[in-house]
Amino acid sequence: MAIKRIKDMDISVSTLIKEISWSHLRQANRATLMSFQLTLNDCDDVLICREVVRIIPGKRLVAFGKWQGRDVVAKLFYGRNAARHAKREYDGINALLLGGVLTPALHFHGISKDKRVHVLIFEKIVGAKSLDALWQGRTSAKELQSLMNAMIVELATQHVLGILQHDLHFKNFLVRKKHIYTIDGGDLEIFDKPLSKRDSLDNLGLFFSQLGVGTDDLQKNLFQAYARSRGWLVKKYDLAYLRAALSRWTAKRWADYREKIMRTCSAFVCRTSARSLSVYDRQYESAYFLQLLQNPESFLSLPETKILKKGNTASVFKIKVDSSPLIVKRYNIKNSMHWLRRSLRPTRAAKSWCAAHQLHLMGVATAKPIAFIEKRFLGLRASSYGIIEYIDGIDAGTFFRSYTTTPIELEFVAQKIVNLFEGLAKLELTHGDLKRTNIIISKMKPVLIDLDGMTSYRSQRMFQRAFKQEMKRFLENWRTQPTIHTLFQNLITQMYQRLNMNT
Repeated sequence: MAIKRIKDMDISVSTLIKEISWSHLRQANRATLMSFQLTLNDCDDVLICREVVRIIPGKRLVAFGKWQGRDVVAKLFYGRNAARHAKREYDGINALLLGGVLTPALHFHGISKDKRVHVLIFEKIVGAKSLDALWQGRTSAKELQSLMNAMIVELATQHVLGILQHDLHFKNFLVRKKHIYTIDGGDLEIFDKPLSKRDSLDNLGLFFSQLGVGTDDLQKNLFQAYARSRGWLVKKYDLAYLRAALSRWTAKRWADYREKIMRTCSAFVCRTSARSLSVYDRQYESAYFLQLLQNPESFLSLPETKILKKGNTASVFKIKVDSSPLIVKRYNIKNSMHWLRRSLRPTRAAKSWCAAHQLHLMGVATAKPIAFIEKRFLGLRASSYGIIEYIDGIDAGTFFRSYTTTPIELEFVAQKIVNLFEGLAKLELTHGDLKRTNIIISKMKPVLIDLDGMTSYRSQRMFQRAFKQEMKRFLENWRTQPTIHTLFQNLITQMYQRLNMNT
């Protein structure tokens, strides 16, 4: 009787939500796809999808919903080779279950009534957060030390069971209290014996590459915990191989991501026309936001818009879109000769967009990139606009000039700034314009902005020469404040020592 009432309730709800067709599903994206229902081929059961949490347009999606009165997570496969991808997911989940790996229960595996959508329905782990969300929201690596230790033991256990996750990333793990769930079976390879040391170290390098720069101590501790779990006697060769794997995966992750941020995919939208190019983060997509992309100048002339900087080459504005404050940086074209010189080169907005994403990916604090726009004239690049999140804080010059904090807090912030520089050094990057105003202090944490001059180098020798010059220019900011100058000089000298870089 209770089961009948639950089914009746689902049916009454479903009458308010329309059935989705296979063709509509294939054409849908996050902006166009609202709540929908899908009738399954098993006794006309109805899956109600209320919230799409991830979608790869034309291929597959993940949604929160209801099925037989339960809160569930549904994975729908409907693109080319949908059956093969669904079977691979199903086989991977079964392999995890057979190995005793904690994973959400699989409630249903089948197809839609029209036999064109392949469906897997999982238990929803209420109150769980992804490892990625926890890592991104941390205040320090130390606060997650125990969780990361548990995570590395889980990874070691899977390696002993012969489970290799080729697409190993933090979003593939859910954490609830002290339990870690593995949630993606789509790209697993199963061996009938424990992974070799070489394969294990390579997979470990992929995991460590997601910790970002500035986590050397954490990586060392995690590797020690992993080696203990495997009962390994670690040799110098093993450490060298792990470092090489880490470097290789770091480079590959950025190369793959750089391509992703310049095209339409699950996270970004790229729009092109004869007169403009724009790329933006799907999370900010709204009718009002799209108006901004279509005509940024109309927003810059609104009465509530605040001009933060008006220069010859660039102007900076603070605007509000959908109640959220944003920063728009307009890169100006001074004259026709300036336009000709810049028309065939990547715009400064595009460079800043790529630089910000690289720093975000590698764990170096910068304002979140939201969009960039390039105007075109006769097919050539003209003026451009960069849109980033607004950081509520003050620039480093104002902070150190008017600080009322204790000397210990002052040194804490200065050390954090130098840590940012060290992160750039490990990536062999220079900022290009380390003025005091390009470092924002927000809640005692520094954030780098104005990245259109960021540069990478072909050789370590070229980088070191440019980086040392950049540090000298940075110290010039503090010539009139001897105490601050000495503080930064000492911290930069210590950084050089950690980097094995001659002063």
